[in-house]
Amino acid sequence: MAERINIEQLRKHAPNNPILAFSPANTGSPMQDWCSHLAVNPLRRRELEEFAILGDVVVRIADELEPEALDRVRIMSLEYAMKVLNDETDAKEFVKCVKAIASPDAGQYEFEQIAAYYYGEIRRRGVSEVLMEMGLLGMQLEAVTATVSDREIDFEESKAIEQKLCVADQRRVQEAAKNRQPLPPKCPNFDDEMRAVLRRVGRQKISRMIFDDFADFYLEGGDKSIEELDRDFTTFEQLEQFDENGLIGITMSSSQRSVVVFDLDCEIDADCLPGESRKLYAQIPKLFVGHSLGGCAVQEGRRIINCAGWSMPSRHPFSDQEFGEWMALSLDRIYDRKVIRSARRIYSFGKRNVEILVDQEINPDFDEMQYAASVLRLLWQKQYSDFHLRSLRHDTYQETYIAIRGTSDTAEVADLKKKAYANFKDQKKLTLKEFTALNTVAKSQEVRLKDQFSKEARQWLRKVESATPGQIRFLKFALYNDAEVKAFKRQEKQKLWDAVRAREAELKNVSVRTNRLIQTSLFTQPSVQRNHVQVIPSA
Repeated sequence: MAERINIEQLRKHAPNNPILAFSPANTGSPMQDWCSHLAVNPLRRRELEEFAILGDVVVRIADELEPEALDRVRIMSLEYAMKVLNDETDAKEFVKCVKAIASPDAGQYEFEQIAAYYYGEIRRRGVSEVLMEMGLLGMQLEAVTATVSDREIDFEESKAIEQKLCVADQRRVQEAAKNRQPLPPKCPNFDDEMRAVLRRVGRQKISRMIFDDFADFYLEGGDKSIEELDRDFTTFEQLEQFDENGLIGITMSSSQRSVVVFDLDCEIDADCLPGESRKLYAQIPKLFVGHSLGGCAVQEGRRIINCAGWSMPSRHPFSDQEFGEWMALSLDRIYDRKVIRSARRIYSFGKRNVEILVDQEINPDFDEMQYAASVLRLLWQKQYSDFHLRSLRHDTYQETYIAIRGTSDTAEVADLKKKAYANFKDQKKLTLKEFTALNTVAKSQEVRLKDQFSKEARQWLRKVESATPGQIRFLKFALYNDAEVKAFKRQEKQKLWDAVRAREAELKNVSVRTNRLIQTSLFTQPSVQRNHVQVIPSA
């Protein structure tokens, strides 16, 4: 990536870009270049010492048996947490909360940053408040990243029942077996030709042998000791990594692997553009999707290209060729400054040299314009890597997506899901991936609308929550027949019915406890002490 854009222009307009951090200057003195580069990037010293560039990605060499990222963080150990928090229970809870907050693929640096931040918060605000905040945040993030298998509490496995064919299906199978076409007869000419080809292929001989001088030197036994053989085998096992630009300074053995930590393609964004051309980035997604979302921008762009507004341009997305023409015209409008530069030219006429002074019209911002064009082309190509943006270029997908996001009732969302299924199954206007994406969008829209309540619905909800058994019966009748309730949205009706069931269950529990108390008071014999007087007759 760094070879496709102007590094000097990138350093001028985006000095904090990670591409510059992994592109040190080359003046011919490696040590001086390295020291000066570390001085310019002091906050990335650890990354520069640990990572290396491999093509368009930054990798880290990892051992096969290296400890996990969490185990390499010293401030995340239980001993360090107990030393800071002075309590074993709080220390265990702190480590657990940091694990929950961090992403599943978090590295050592992320764990260190999260732990250091919350240690500072504990020193400022106290242990209990910060641990409660961490616990709530961890539960929310775990709910987002948890898989379906992680959310399963219990499951049952049953044996699949073998499906038996009915009598009609058995007859169809028998008829199909009777009408089956026989295999085509063998072709003797083809078989003879195939045997001749196999006979010729099978008689090939090795014309030359390729010898590996390094393997002969390092792997031969000879009079070497065990230690020398082990050292030579390790040396031979080391691999030198190459790319199209030559040798890269990475050396690793077979027990090591490279882990990608940075993708330089993803570091090119709108911040890399010069200030005057940055406004063009906002038009790229609209030109890419077209139709309803970017139709106005597409029409305006086509008017600019065609320089004629007599016919209404289409609202279909831009092609790559149209984007290139639009970008060139837009940049010409931004960088339209022209200056006159005087130049001396020498012409030779036989033995005489004649010097002529000429004036040239040039654009002083030509290099910056070329840099902006390269960044805009990269940003345009990045749009293709997003599945959702690629799908929005299809009219049916985009219209359905806009309709789902514009709904305020879950009943409308259900109708749109049925319509999307019909477009996928019957009309073949949507692919399986696009239908699955729209189904996911519909589910997220239902979650968004779940808590949207009108003022009238909240009043009914308060009535339900404080209703008596007699009022509950009246409210249930009203939920079916009242005109105001019929005008409510589906999610509001569902919430009211859930509240009615919850209130009924609560009143039922209160009634059961009251009846038990009454029965206990009726059938329990009072404990009254009675004095008995025994009379003994005299003799």
